[in-house]
Amino acid sequence: MLINVIVDFADQKLSTPTVKVKIEKRNNEFLITAITSNPIEMLAIDLPVLGKIKNIHDNNSVTEARTSIKKIVGGNVLMSQNNIEFYIENIIPKTKLEYKVLYDSIPKDIFIAGTDRYKISYSWHHGGEQKTHSKWIFLETGQEVEKPNIIVKGAMVYNRALSPEEIKKLYEEGLKNQKIE
Repeated sequence: MLINVIVDFADQKLSTPTVKVKIEKRNNEFLITAITSNPIEMLAIDLPVLGKIKNIHDNNSVTEARTSIKKIVGGNVLMSQNNIEFYIENIIPKTKLEYKVLYDSIPKDIFIAGTDRYKISYSWHHGGEQKTHSKWIFLETGQEVEKPNIIVKGAMVYNRALSPEEIKKLYEEGLKNQKIE
């Protein structure tokens, strides 16, 4: 019985893939590389971009992986946050995948919470079951961090101070939109 437990544990440990995603931020571009140790069914990379996305380059051959890029745009203007989701399937293990995202960045003095990290998720099959793993990575260090607990769904910038009546009206409209009382 003990031998079966040890063999099952070792089998599960060996079948669990190692996925390394590195995102390097340079002058108005992100360089993305991904390598997997074992076959995986799907790899998803969700990358926040502060600014207007100009172009996305997939530098891989069709035989290395099949990539479908879903661009979620917050707005096609310079002062917006965008998210890009890469969905990568049929990845050949130990192949270095490379992508490049070109963008026009927003001014340096604007920061939006949660945009300093990206999310990777991957799934694989083992023992007839599909297994999934997700993690959040800090953009500057490449280290795993906790999931951000703030999600910005929309924002408006006013170039003046609002009156108490305007603030109350906007607050009440927000409650109505969220159906909170």
